[in-house]
Amino acid sequence: MSGRFTALVKKEVLVLTRDWHGLMVLFLMPAAFILIMSMAMENAFSDHNSVSISYTVLNQSGEDLPPRLLDKLKSIPGFHMVDLPTNSQLSDVKSGIVRGDFQLAVVIPADFRKRLIKTVRDDHSTLPPAASLQLAPGVKPYIQQIFSASLGAILVRQKIAWMLNSNPNAPPVVSQSTLDQFGQLKIAEHYVYSENKPELHTPNAVQQSVPAWLVFAMFFVIIPLSTVFIIERQQGTLLRLRLMNLSPAPILFGKLIPYFFVNQIQMLVMVGIGIIIVPLLGGQQLSAPHSISGLIIISSACSLAAIGFALMVATFVNTTMQATTIGGVVNIIFGALGGIMVPKFIMPETMQTLTYFSPMSWGLEGFLDVFLRNTGWQEVLPEALYLSTFGIVCITIATYRFNREF
Repeated sequence: MSGRFTALVKKEVLVLTRDWHGLMVLFLMPAAFILIMSMAMENAFSDHNSVSISYTVLNQSGEDLPPRLLDKLKSIPGFHMVDLPTNSQLSDVKSGIVRGDFQLAVVIPADFRKRLIKTVRDDHSTLPPAASLQLAPGVKPYIQQIFSASLGAILVRQKIAWMLNSNPNAPPVVSQSTLDQFGQLKIAEHYVYSENKPELHTPNAVQQSVPAWLVFAMFFVIIPLSTVFIIERQQGTLLRLRLMNLSPAPILFGKLIPYFFVNQIQMLVMVGIGIIIVPLLGGQQLSAPHSISGLIIISSACSLAAIGFALMVATFVNTTMQATTIGGVVNIIFGALGGIMVPKFIMPETMQTLTYFSPMSWGLEGFLDVFLRNTGWQEVLPEALYLSTFGIVCITIATYRFNREF
């Protein structure tokens, strides 16, 4: 009995050592995932390194801001101040947000001092905001809340300083009524969609999550496509097609079309879930895309990239286990690098550069343009071009590989 058991154990060890793809799942994928996610999240938990959640300050008051106020703004944990060129206007700030130079901007109004020390009226709603905050639509709500709370606390301290200094005879004690006034500071918040478009609705979490997981899901077409491809190769179906004088191109393109429609159905289902199902469960509703044409363009390009990559992998592997292993590992790495799991703007600068090597990053930016930034179809063309080029290159490699094999 012990001899049989030993033989069984030996057999399993041999199978395991020969299955290097399975070992890769057990070791390489978690190692790569830990490395990428640790580097990507470095800024979120570091108190010592400079971060890439950048913001700027536009001073429209006509007078220099108090040095202490500026020092406090520059010391907000987790944020980095970007200096504006001299004589910058609000339009320049909005352009910078659209370009991605910074994610937030504090706008100090012309009558800043007057607004800050203004006495509270019975109707609190008539008080003008002490400052305004311009935000990129992609800024996560918790980041906006942290920054807004920090900014409010800084402005309250400045209000105290100015109110006490305005009356030299005032005792260095703040009355309860004065403290009540401090709590009434307002900070207006505006989302910048483009330089020429007015503020639309406030972005919600669904608008930020649906595009990310839609791209991630579309690329996982690699598993069913490569599995079918390998089964057809093992059963001799592909060889018989080649013996019928069919060239590799039509055989591969014949697989592209049905899976293209599968991707489009994925897109419709996930958008429908965001619009219909999520609100029924108590969540926020996904807003309809601003440009249907833009949605079709970016969805088609993303599908071409995903299917092209799947075909390329399918022509290089020999078993379904290899296909699912390699496809799953690479897709997860693409997702981690591409901003699917961690927002790109909180990554270190080096990691932000690496995101451009992930096709999921291009797809995510295109879907965010349509669902979050409310841009037109023209704005998604660069991302669609990158995705289409990636897909065509992958299909070309797959065709060459398939032609050599059969």
